[in-house]
Amino acid sequence: MLRLKLILTALLLLIVVQCQPDSPGNVLPTPQPPTSTPILIPPIQPGDGTDLIDRLLEAGVIRVGVRVWPEAEFSPPAFRGFSNAATGGALNGFEIDIANQLAQNLGLELELIEAYPPVIASGDWRGEWDIAVASLVPFDQPPVNAPTQAIAYSQPYAYMPMGLLIPASEDDIPTFAQLANRRVGVLEYSAYQRLLTPEEAPLTVQGQPLMPQSQPDLRIIALSNLQKAIRELGLPQGGDSPQVDAIFGPVPILEEAIRNNLPVKLATEEKIIGIQPLAIAAVPQDGLKVERLLSEINTILDRLQRQGTLAEIYIRWYGQDLSRPP
Repeated sequence: MLRLKLILTALLLLIVVQCQPDSPGNVLPTPQPPTSTPILIPPIQPGDGTDLIDRLLEAGVIRVGVRVWPEAEFSPPAFRGFSNAATGGALNGFEIDIANQLAQNLGLELELIEAYPPVIASGDWRGEWDIAVASLVPFDQPPVNAPTQAIAYSQPYAYMPMGLLIPASEDDIPTFAQLANRRVGVLEYSAYQRLLTPEEAPLTVQGQPLMPQSQPDLRIIALSNLQKAIRELGLPQGGDSPQVDAIFGPVPILEEAIRNNLPVKLATEEKIIGIQPLAIAAVPQDGLKVERLLSEINTILDRLQRQGTLAEIYIRWYGQDLSRPP
């Protein structure tokens, strides 16, 4: 009889325990919705210390030299925003997006450095930055008076169409020959200036010319502020007359000016004179090579191309994909 009572008591206690709500320590986890599997990027392994990338991996930082345009109008490659009047705003533009993607995929902190344009173009960086994302074209011919240390380039991250902007009141200009003895503006210290400089011609990339050979009798005007010159180009003659008769530059930026209802237009029926491949530049420094660094950058650019990230960047800024040759 005692044994039966013990059994009944145990059963009663078990029922009571089962009927009690879970204590805070025994709360069952709430089922979570399934999450997508992130794409894991394997970390870059250090090498033997002979390449610049080994120094960057050790420091954990990559310094990227950029060319900052003086204004934000017409969406240039790199410019300062208006978010903070005291500091001039954060850097913005499609080349800033490219730099951020490179640093993220390399697993490094990004330090952006506003570089002096002629120094970027010359390659005489003196260790002030590690790579440059500054609309540089990998010409086969080094710049005139460049240091003996050649600039090394990645594969292209953009294919920038080149065009000629003229006042809307002008007749169409099918060739540069019709601009003989007239003022053609180009961004100073740029590939556009080199392409129209007779002393530099002919310029090639991998043995191929980027455009028909320029006319030697053009009056080339180097512009420090391309946006200002674009605005002035459509002004009527007299008074504050424009500095130039035409502007040779990047078509997406020139098209932004047209969309802003400025009295300008692209010359020639084709609209595009040629294509500039833009590449990331690196210069060997302190006895360190850059071959492995550029190889890793090329791997990243391939990945960004496959994932559509490069296309998204250009479509966001210009409404067109510049990541592939036309």
